[in-house]
Amino acid sequence: MKAIQVIKANEIKMIEVDTPQIKSDNEVLVKIRAFGICGSDVAILKGKNPFVIYPRIIGHEVAGEIAQIGKDVKNLKIGDKVVLEPIEYCGKCYACTHNMHNVCEELEVYGVHRDGGFCEYMVTDSKKWHKVDNSLTFAEAVVAEPYTIGEQSTSRADVKEGDFVLITGAGPAGLLACDVANMKKAICIVSEVNEKRLETAKKFGAKFTINPQKEDLGKRIMEITNGQGVNVFLDTTGVHAVIQEAMTYMSVASRFVPFAFGDQQIPIDYKTLNKKEIRISGTRLQYEKFPVVVSYLHKKKELLKEFVTHTFDAKDYEKAFSLFSEAGTEAIKVVLTFD
Repeated sequence: MKAIQVIKANEIKMIEVDTPQIKSDNEVLVKIRAFGICGSDVAILKGKNPFVIYPRIIGHEVAGEIAQIGKDVKNLKIGDKVVLEPIEYCGKCYACTHNMHNVCEELEVYGVHRDGGFCEYMVTDSKKWHKVDNSLTFAEAVVAEPYTIGEQSTSRADVKEGDFVLITGAGPAGLLACDVANMKKAICIVSEVNEKRLETAKKFGAKFTINPQKEDLGKRIMEITNGQGVNVFLDTTGVHAVIQEAMTYMSVASRFVPFAFGDQQIPIDYKTLNKKEIRISGTRLQYEKFPVVVSYLHKKKELLKEFVTHTFDAKDYEKAFSLFSEAGTEAIKVVLTFD
C-alpha cells in the first residue's frame, strides 16, 4: 500500500509498504479515505516535535471505512464510516487510574510514536475507531479528532455559562475551542492578526473579535468585561509575549489553559497568580471526548464547510503541506484523500 512517511526531519516521501493484516480477533482493518494535516504533523516534518520517533508514517486525524473485522468485534461492522482515536495507554499508571489516560506514562500516539493514518490501510483494536454519521463526508469526518481537542481544553478550563473566554489565535484549534465554548454558552473573545480568520471566528461563535495590531487588546477586554477581565484564557499561539500580556487581563478566580508545548520557559507573575488564585491547567490530546463529538459532528455541516478549506489527493501531499505551512495562509484545515 501507499503511505506518506517522514524519513527524518525535513524529508517526507510517499512510499510503498506491506498492507497490514488482522492478527487478533479484536482488531479491524480500515480502508483510510481521508486524513487531515495538523500543526503537529508539520512540527514532525520540521524536526520540532520532541516526542516523535523517525522514520514515521504520520497522521492522527483519520477517517475511513471498516474493510474487515476480527471474529470477536461486536461494536463495528464492514462498511461503517469511522474515525480514529489515535492514542494507546497502559491502563495501570497513576494517570490511567485517575481518569487521565491521555497523559499515560507510557502514552503512544499514532503518527508520533506509532505509525499513523497517512496510508491506505490501518489495523488496530476495534476500540480505537468510532462510528460517525453517514451524512458526513470522509473529509468532514476527519474533523472529529480536532473537535475533541476543543472539548478537552474547554473541559480543563472548566468553561461555564456566562464566562468571558479569551482565545488567542484563530487557527484550527482556536476556532474549534471557540465553537465548543460557545456551545457551553460562554462569551467568546478571539484575538488574531489575520483579518480573514477573525471574520471566520465570528462564524464559530466569537461574540467579539480583536486584531491586537490595530486595537489595544487590554483596553478592549476591559471594555467588554466591564473591567473584571476574562474568566478563561485559552492560548493557542505559544508566543511568549502574547501569553504574558494576556495574563494581565485575567479576572480573579480565572483559568488559563495553554495549548502549545512551546520551545522556551515563560516566567509567571506569582504575585498576580496567587492574589487572583488563577488556575493554570495543561491540556494534551483528549480523555473520552470522542463519543461526545461524534454525537453532534453531523449537525455541524455548515461549520465543517468553513473549516475544511482545502482537499488534495494524497499524491499531492507536498503541495498540501506547503499550502498549510506558508505564512499568512488562508487554509484552515487541509485534508488529503485516498479515493
